[in-house]
This record gives sequence, C-alpha cells and structure tokens, in this order.
Amino acid sequence: MTITKGLQEGRELVFEQAEVKIGRTSENDLVLHDHGVSRRHARIVERNGLYFAADVGSSNGTSLNGAPLPGEQQLRDGDRITVGPVEFTFVWVPPEGDEDATRPIRRNAPPPPAEEMTELIPTSQLPALAPVPPADPPPPPPQPSPALAKVEPPPVPARVEPDEERTQALTAAERARLRRELARSRGGQVKLWWSELSLGGRVVVGLVMVLVVLGGLGALGVVFMPRLGLGGPGGPEPVVLGRETVPDSFGLGEDVRWERPDQKAFDFQFVTPTRAVAVLHYQASGISKEEVALVLNGANLGWVPPDTTSTAERELEHILPALSLRRNELNSLVFDNVRNPPGSDTWRVWNLRLEVIPVPELSREDLLARAREYSVAAARFYETKAVGAENLFKAWQQYRFAWITLEALDEKPDLYEDVRFQLGQVTVELDHKCSQLMLDFQRAVQFRNARKARAALQDISRRFPTAEHRCHNRALELAYEHEL
Repeated sequence: MTITKGLQEGRELVFEQAEVKIGRTSENDLVLHDHGVSRRHARIVERNGLYFAADVGSSNGTSLNGAPLPGEQQLRDGDRITVGPVEFTFVWVPPEGDEDATRPIRRNAPPPPAEEMTELIPTSQLPALAPVPPADPPPPPPQPSPALAKVEPPPVPARVEPDEERTQALTAAERARLRRELARSRGGQVKLWWSELSLGGRVVVGLVMVLVVLGGLGALGVVFMPRLGLGGPGGPEPVVLGRETVPDSFGLGEDVRWERPDQKAFDFQFVTPTRAVAVLHYQASGISKEEVALVLNGANLGWVPPDTTSTAERELEHILPALSLRRNELNSLVFDNVRNPPGSDTWRVWNLRLEVIPVPELSREDLLARAREYSVAAARFYETKAVGAENLFKAWQQYRFAWITLEALDEKPDLYEDVRFQLGQVTVELDHKCSQLMLDFQRAVQFRNARKARAALQDISRRFPTAEHRCHNRALELAYEHEL
C-alpha cells in the first residue's frame, strides 16, 4: 500500500504494518504538525488484503473523495483522504511478480494445440472403450473360368479434380445458392471472381500482383536505406530551425547523417509584437571543451558544453539574447568547429528545435523584482527536494524562468550570475536523476518485470511532470515502445 501525501508537502509514504494511525502526537504512526489535525484523527487498517479508513473522533472530521467519512470505508486505488488541511492519495501497488515487460498481454489467446489439450485430461477420466471385434475376412475374389472368353477391362474414366468433381455433383440450384453466399462477403466475391477467370487471366493477375509487391519493397528500400547507412542521404538537408524538432544529425564521424566537418548553419525568422529571447534546444556528443562555438548573426554566444556521463539523455539549452536577435528578419545560427578543417575531430549535434519567448515590456525594476520572485521560489523548492518527488524539477523550472527574465535586460545585474550558477547545479542533478530512473527501467525490462518497469515510468512522470525537460518525453517514448 502506498499513500502519497499532497498539497502541502508532496511526501510519499509506504506502510508495511497492518494498521496506520494518523494524528498530531508522537505516539501515533503518522504525525502531522498542523493545528487542523486532532491528537487522534484517523486510522487506516488492513484486513485480508483490503484497506479501510475510518475517523476516530477528530474535531474537524475526515473526508473521503471530498465527502465526510461516515464510519469505516474501504479504500480503492485513487481515493483522496483529507485529514484537516492535508490530503492523501491512496495508490494500490500490485504484489511482486509480473509478466514480460517487453511483450503485450494478449487478451484473446489462441487455444492450446490438441496434443497439449489431451495432456490436460487425466487418464482416469477418459471413458472406457469396449474392444472392437475383428472384422470377418473378405471373401476371395472369384476365379475366372478357363472356358470363358477373354473379356476386355472397362475403360478407366478420366481423373477429375476434387473441386471440379464437387462442382459437377452440384445441381444448378445448389450452384446458384453457393454463388449467392459467396457474393455476401468481400472474400467470397474475390474467390468467386478468381474461379471465373481463365488460366491466362490468372497468370496475368499473378504477374501484376508480383510487380506491385516488388514496387512496394523498392519504395520502402528508397525510404529506409539512407537511414540504415546503406545509401546516401535522401531528401533535402534541413537548413531551417523552428518549433518542430529536427532529428537529423550533423557533424563528422559515425552515425552522422549530414557530414559537416567544419560548421553547420541554420536560418530562422520570427514575428513578435514585443522583444523576445529564443531558447535553442539540442543534443550534442563527441565534443570536448571549447571545440564547437555557437555564432548568432556574426556574434559569438559561447561554446557547446563538453560531453558528460549522461550525454545520451541530456538536452542542452542555449539562450539567444534579445540584443542579438533580429525581429521580422532572417537570422543565422552557426555551429562552428574551431578545430576543423583540416582536422578530423568527430562531433555530432541532433534533435534541434527553437523556442521563441516574448518578454514583457516592463521596466528594469519590475523585471528584477520578477526574477527575484522566481529565484526565491526555486530556492524553496530545492530545499524541500527530498520531501516532494517533483520539487527538484520545480526548482529547475523556477531558476529557468528567472534566467529567461533576466535575459531581457541589456545590462545584466549580479543576480544574473547567481541564477546561472544555481541553474547549472540543479540541471546536473536533474539530469543525473533522469539517467538513474532510465537505468532502473532498463534493468526491469532486462529482468522481464513489467510491474517494476511501469513503476519506473510512473516515477519519471511524477518527477518530470511537463515536457520542458527531455526526460518526460523520453518516458512517453519508452512506454509506447514497450506497450506499457
């Protein structure tokens, strides 16, 4: 049984004992330090695998799903229990052991073969069979009389195929009825049409079907061979950035779809009524410190971060400041490898997308005040990261809001560097948590435990509730891939 405490603390509690008491004193199992909770408020008890909740005479009462709790009520998955100002969610966790996590569960399984069905019937339950007496031997054929003249054997009739023999045996009325029955379904119509074709017509139709199948296979080869590395790149190379993710990879080395040893350039344009900042989202690997520079409209924005242990899962973000952006005009963004050419250093970027965020037309003081509010909220969430599963993500989110707000200022205050430093620390910790949860999921799939695999994906959804972080979308992809 798992009870998740929400609203105030977001703490997850797992109880193994048969009875749990909730109140405000230290002698109870679960202590809530709130004046709205009585000394002995409520209890949760387990009987024969079922869980029941009851109020034990509290002052403010206990609610179940928004209604007062009269007496003792059985708990079901998703029930909300309100104790004073605190709300719990009852979540049922199935027992250990589950089916394969990598195969979907068949709702209508086919029946076992006849050999297996016979093994399921005990020999003692089979009916006794009476012995069958042997049949009388057939009488010997009569011997021809030597006095009789030689008689020629009757002619052997021509061999008739089973279908033709059956058709010849049918009367005209039966053949008409059979045609009507076949005409009621698509499959029957095809069978009827095929039976009426001549031998030459069947040959022509068979050749056409073979050509269609070969043409389809050729089209699939044209589409997928470039992606499998069996041919050159297909289609035009992406050169424009937008909100949609560009999954193609650029750079030099293995698994690079478009080789660009020196640099890769993109263009983009946006229209906003006010000033805006843009956030570049991408992934990168095979890059060392100060190897690949980001250049926007001729201005150097900094370096692509070097590789880490979580490079495969991390999503990088880079702010394109408002001062360097051109509204309603064409902008140019370049990934420039300063070590190539003529070097052969490998590098790779992929999954690029651009997020344009308009900034409000506020004064410098108002923007600073708003950024401070975001920063204070982020610090509070970070201090309570061990209490709520999603608090670390919320800390990262609030620091990110503060960062984007301060980017609207032409002259950066001291708070800007503090926010960037705190955001970097939280980002590293959040990426590490994402990698750890992904490893738990892969381990569950390896050991074919669907229950633990689903639990790992649900944990990712709780810790990364929105698509702002790549871990959220990655969990959705894995759930779809493994049909969980």
